[in-house]
Amino acid sequence: MPSYSDELAQRRQQGLWRQLRQLPDDVLDLASNDYLHLARHPQVVEAGVRALQRYGAGGRASRLVSGNLPPHQALEKTIAHFKHSEAALVFPSGYHANLSVVTSLAASGDFIFCDKRNHASLIDACRLASAGRAVIRYFDGTDKLRHLLKSTFVAHPGQRRFIVSDGVFSMDGDVANLPVLLELAEEFDALLLLDDAHGTGTLGPTGRGTAEHFGITHHERLIQIGTLSKAIGGQGGFVAASQKMIDWIINNARPFIYTTALNPASCAAAQAAFEVINAHPAIIVQLREITEQLAQGLCELGFDARLQASPIIPVIVGKAHEALALSEALLNQRIWCPAIRPPTVPRGKSRLRVAANLSLTPDLIAKVLSAFTAAAADLRLADKHD
Repeated sequence: MPSYSDELAQRRQQGLWRQLRQLPDDVLDLASNDYLHLARHPQVVEAGVRALQRYGAGGRASRLVSGNLPPHQALEKTIAHFKHSEAALVFPSGYHANLSVVTSLAASGDFIFCDKRNHASLIDACRLASAGRAVIRYFDGTDKLRHLLKSTFVAHPGQRRFIVSDGVFSMDGDVANLPVLLELAEEFDALLLLDDAHGTGTLGPTGRGTAEHFGITHHERLIQIGTLSKAIGGQGGFVAASQKMIDWIINNARPFIYTTALNPASCAAAQAAFEVINAHPAIIVQLREITEQLAQGLCELGFDARLQASPIIPVIVGKAHEALALSEALLNQRIWCPAIRPPTVPRGKSRLRVAANLSLTPDLIAKVLSAFTAAAADLRLADKHD
């Protein structure tokens, strides 16, 4: 029998042990992906409650059986309009969406090019697909993707090729170079599957995501995937694409076909969240201002904090034990910001992932910066005692 106990003990020793922890009531949460603070927005909550009372708690069945309800279709219409696409399809989670899209589109004989920094759901989807694959450390700034695309294009001109990338890389906060990826997709007859989970609701003048950030309203080779559980403040996932692609996914994606539909209350809540974003685009600007104030303040304090276009601020620490120590010191200051460690990030790059959100008033930003100062002082004092 495998010695799981020994392996778990080794993880403890390396600072890689993980456990479920309850978020204390009296702490300031810097880890949440609820960037626009919509999870508790009255309009969003009220819409969810109304749908809960009308349709019940669950999705009842697969969408193809009896789980296709009006809130699903209304939300899909809204997402399609929001993403400037012909159609959209919702899923129980973003993980489901990625699994469904990649495994249904990329078949045996096809080839996938996947950025190594992509979210685990994209990595898993590429592994599960029947297509061949190449995992590349970075798409941007290298010639490797172009070289591999060209080699497969020349050797197998009839092969379907898929470039798979996050829009915003969740642990670094940086944005994929979408214009370059689309140019490559055009040149080598590929489709670009973009997981815009952290870009939707945060990037672009109106929050429409990575494409809008680069001034791209529509591209026939772009398929956008996303989640409703981050800036939208709810639960579920989606894909926005042409009607032909949506029809293909409905007919071929096993994770979609054989899964109970997203519950209608989540659909209605997400619908309301999109309405809030559409009605108040100024909140996107406000989120950016908060992100800049927080990142600049951390840099001025001497932390290796990196300002990106997204609201994700990585504070690079280094070793896993050091990141854990800083996280615990912040918790003593009533700030919740868990350490991010391998294998989620490379060894030697453990960090705190600070997520800016609309709830951070100037006073709360000052509280955060004061807490980081106190935490760093506590760690220096502890080092002297050691």
